[in-house]
Amino acid sequence: MYRHARYFFLALAFLWLAPMSIAQEQLTMEKLFNSREFSGSFFRGGNWAEAGPVLLYIDADRETGASSLIEWNLETDSRRTLIDGADLEKPDSDGGLINVEDYQYSADGTKVLLYTDSERVWRLNTKGYYYVYDIEAGTVTPISDRAEGFQMFAKFNPQATQVAFVRDRDLFVVDLTTGVERQLTSNGSDGGIINGTFDWVYEEEFGLRDGFRWSPDGKNIAFFQLDESATRDFAMTDLTTLYPEYHEFRYPKAGETNSEVQIGTIDVASGNIRFFDTDTWNEGGDETEYIASMGWTPALADGSSDVWMLRLNRDQNKGDLMYGDPVTNGVRVVLHEENDSYLEVETGFSDLSTGTITYLKDGEHFVWRSDRDGYSHLFLYQNDGTFVNRITSGDWDVTDFHGVDESTGHVYFTSTAASPLERHLYYVELPETGKRQDDTPQPLTHESGWHGVDLSGDFSYFIDRYSNVSTPTITTLYDIAGESVEVLDDNQELIERLATYDIPPAEFITVPAADGTPLNAYIIRPSDFDPNNEYPLLIHTYGGPGSQEVRNSWSGTERLWHHFLAEEYGIIVAGVDNRGTGGRGKEFKTLTQLNLGPMEAEDQIAAAQHFGAWDYIDEDRMGIWGWSYGGYLTLLAMSYGEGPETFHAGVSVAPVSNWRFYDTIYTERYLSTPQKNPDGYDNGSPVTYAENFADHQELLIVHGSGDDNVHVQNTIVMSDALIAANKQFELMIYPGRNHGIFGGNTRMHLFTMITEFFRDNLAAPREIEDEETMIGGIN
Repeated sequence: MYRHARYFFLALAFLWLAPMSIAQEQLTMEKLFNSREFSGSFFRGGNWAEAGPVLLYIDADRETGASSLIEWNLETDSRRTLIDGADLEKPDSDGGLINVEDYQYSADGTKVLLYTDSERVWRLNTKGYYYVYDIEAGTVTPISDRAEGFQMFAKFNPQATQVAFVRDRDLFVVDLTTGVERQLTSNGSDGGIINGTFDWVYEEEFGLRDGFRWSPDGKNIAFFQLDESATRDFAMTDLTTLYPEYHEFRYPKAGETNSEVQIGTIDVASGNIRFFDTDTWNEGGDETEYIASMGWTPALADGSSDVWMLRLNRDQNKGDLMYGDPVTNGVRVVLHEENDSYLEVETGFSDLSTGTITYLKDGEHFVWRSDRDGYSHLFLYQNDGTFVNRITSGDWDVTDFHGVDESTGHVYFTSTAASPLERHLYYVELPETGKRQDDTPQPLTHESGWHGVDLSGDFSYFIDRYSNVSTPTITTLYDIAGESVEVLDDNQELIERLATYDIPPAEFITVPAADGTPLNAYIIRPSDFDPNNEYPLLIHTYGGPGSQEVRNSWSGTERLWHHFLAEEYGIIVAGVDNRGTGGRGKEFKTLTQLNLGPMEAEDQIAAAQHFGAWDYIDEDRMGIWGWSYGGYLTLLAMSYGEGPETFHAGVSVAPVSNWRFYDTIYTERYLSTPQKNPDGYDNGSPVTYAENFADHQELLIVHGSGDDNVHVQNTIVMSDALIAANKQFELMIYPGRNHGIFGGNTRMHLFTMITEFFRDNLAAPREIEDEETMIGGIN
């Protein structure tokens, strides 16, 4: 390991900048998509211990099958075994050792919940089986009979005397002393009531899976209840069997009925259930449609804890922080927020990686996150909803809130203060401490690039996963002052391997949007670039709300494939973040509100035309490609406005073709409902412009038939519109593949096909000696 990171970065710079006297390696499709040539190493990570630079992680022994829990001091590199996997024999099932996938200590540290034998539910493996390991006794006990079915989200009560869990959409609790199991809810059913977990769209768009919480005193459980009985099934068809097989699931499309939602509390001793009147259950209409998050407050002024709930209207531009009293069942609004676009509460695929509300340990305050002043910032409130002060301010966004060290008053967060293209860790003083001179953020990371940080629970250390456009991820332990302690994973093998290839780093530039607004962009040129020659151009796009394609970070195999196209076919590759993307504040991000598509397409067209005016870009050989929202934008950019005369070729992977086909929560956040905004849906649909595709344009559409996210229905309808307009195009459907289109040889096949498409339709092959070697067997 490297003791000092600064010397490592000097060595890294030398590797990238030093001239190569040895023969250069050559990128090939085989290396990119059918090998681990560019996989690199990664830091295994774990969960922070209570104090110090100490992680806990699961160490699986493939030979013995034992899964042990290890304590690892990152500074001294010393390890000790906390739980020996050889002692974790299953007392039920067919015996054998428990393959521990996750664990959870009880609050008093006497017991550990062990999670094993999991299976996937939509995106993650959230159903499996749990065992309780008693540390002193050394015993392993299942929380329930496996024959009863999978268990989900099991967790100890604060006293470690009971464990609650979800099974078959109902809540259960088991007494750890007697082993007696009680069913707390009994109305859960497929296509009906869901207790303690969520339907497809809540998981996909709000990032919600685990839907219940123990109260701080362990007497009550607060839980989500959904009723999806009025929602409609969507059926996916498997045509690889003798007769078609159908998989149906509830998927509310834009403008259609959502699941009803409410929050209940269970008195665990008596089993009595009461629900708060949040005006979201079969009433309230579009003004009170969602509950996007929930939890327990600390003890309030009366000494008891309430249930906090974040309620949203259907358009998601009005939010209420509500408190529910589990004793009186009364509900009150303590904070209301609204704006003219949408409130950012999603904790997944967006600028927002952490929650909207965080309660402090002082029991008196919470931190609220909002873009009310034009940028995403942090605000301090008293627990009763009284505003105290701003915590951060400036023309930049807070993208992650890491917490408050209440012993020092330091507030830690990641932001775009250095550049929208970068992420850095900062701190400011909490306004309440009295130490604060100003709110200028103090940086704790300094190397130009992208820093993904994880702070220890006692705020003494942080792990920094750093990369930039030409440097794969390097993981380093720092103390909280920002001083390097230990390089945990230097990724040296991959860095040295990359040094044997002549891969010029992407260059960051700005290009004008359709209205002249400067847009962030990158450009990749071949290593033997000659400005006196003419080159084809390929734009890679995503472009969706709050996203970023242009960032100073390592982008892995896909970006290396772009370098491959540049090196072997002389295709210059660019990426452009159109208006509506993230990292540049609320106004920029919400310019496309109620009108998704046309503005983004105009910007991609304007960017291509800007590039096309350069002497070395052949404006008659310009293409575009993208996946998901990028696939949608590819179709639109090729058919909307001046797109047909701008783009010669395009590849659209897993595209939306009509926003009416996508889910309620995501789509309506940006477009409202089709009932309120029919023009927005029509104007943003590539189907509307199918007849605009020109005869000289070449189009390839790709989709997986098992895509539960962007249904293949989108591609079928787009294809039908192109056929009706007598437009020729190419189509590939990957049987059973989901939105990621992977598995086995799939990625090799997919990118070989796309490579051939752009080779044939965008670029004349360059002079090469051995084409088969170059692209790994493509003819």
